[in-house]
Amino acid sequence: MGNWRKLAPYWFLLLTIGFGWFVLAPLVPALIHAFGAGLSSILLLITTYGYVMVVLGLLAGWISAKFTVKSALYISAIISVIGLIGRALSPNYISFLIMGIIAAIAYPLAMAPVGSVSESLFKGRSHTVIGISVGMLFLGMAIGAFVGPSMFAGFGLSGTLWATAILAIIAAIWIFFGIRDYPTFYKGRSLHGVFKLGMIKNWYVGLAISAMAVMFGSIGSTVLILHQMPVDSALAYGGLLGGLAFLGSALGAIILPPIFEQYKRIRLGLVSTAALMFIFVAVMSFSLSYTSIVALIAIGYFFFGFFGNAYWSMAMTSTTRYVSDPAQAGFATSMYSVFTNLGVAFIPVFLGVEFGSLATIAIGVSIVLAVEFVAMLLSPLLLVKGAAPSAKVQHSRR
Repeated sequence: MGNWRKLAPYWFLLLTIGFGWFVLAPLVPALIHAFGAGLSSILLLITTYGYVMVVLGLLAGWISAKFTVKSALYISAIISVIGLIGRALSPNYISFLIMGIIAAIAYPLAMAPVGSVSESLFKGRSHTVIGISVGMLFLGMAIGAFVGPSMFAGFGLSGTLWATAILAIIAAIWIFFGIRDYPTFYKGRSLHGVFKLGMIKNWYVGLAISAMAVMFGSIGSTVLILHQMPVDSALAYGGLLGGLAFLGSALGAIILPPIFEQYKRIRLGLVSTAALMFIFVAVMSFSLSYTSIVALIAIGYFFFGFFGNAYWSMAMTSTTRYVSDPAQAGFATSMYSVFTNLGVAFIPVFLGVEFGSLATIAIGVSIVLAVEFVAMLLSPLLLVKGAAPSAKVQHSRR
């Protein structure tokens, strides 16, 4: 039980990062008004987190592997506080963007060590640890998306931004006192040979799911307007659908991987979540593209997030099976995060335009289904059993 308590500050840090990130999503009109910037400039404030993961993800993994997990988490907590306080104090768009980029650096630094944390503290429960860790990030994103409008109505933009900073301060204090007993040294910390060709299968799965999740979270209101729904209603429902997708993602990652791991049915978990992910991406894409039945669309969004992110989480954990050193495991999950965020950065931009017109929407649906069908077919091929431990790899918990 002691080791599980050690994870609480780490999970709270991830939750606050997700909250600080996506509390901005429903406040786009307010940010446009506050800074006098265009829609694309404001959306950049939100997508910055994904770009920062692409640029710094491997560096963050290297820090956690070559130094310690604690080093990465301490730096993450400090940077989150600096960035979110600076964001709350920013008088104009440029300063807000700069401080937002600083705050976003906390994301790869916090996620990079997840493989090392799971392999060092819970060698036999890594699917559980990684699943809950990923789930806490998405839970923070869902909470931000849901409560952002209410916080803005009650406290204004400045009060909402200060709330994210206060949560970051609490998370930092808890991190500094709560992770003192994390393992600090691993013998055999060379990163030589961490990459294995088989990891590419995992990367494809992560890219396919994360890119589609972000794209559908962004295009919901646009497609509903194509179906002649009033703009105000379409915007409101678009926010609701995005929040449901994130909530489903959080619950799926938190609930399903621990269950499959508890009963030693990881292979079944990979195959079943992949199949259900494909079913519900079909429900989501067809219902959004060809109907305006919000309840049916919402079911698709929620359960695509639920099963898709459970599959995504287990595919991430699978990358740690290619290495035997916990220090290398963090770098393995970092590579996975970087590649999946490349998909987030580029696929929605190019594929999302196909959903902007009824004339091309069938093309968009076909591509989505093809991409996710391949991801489903890869599920039986992902590695489940771990690499044999090296004699040189020893753990010391100073």
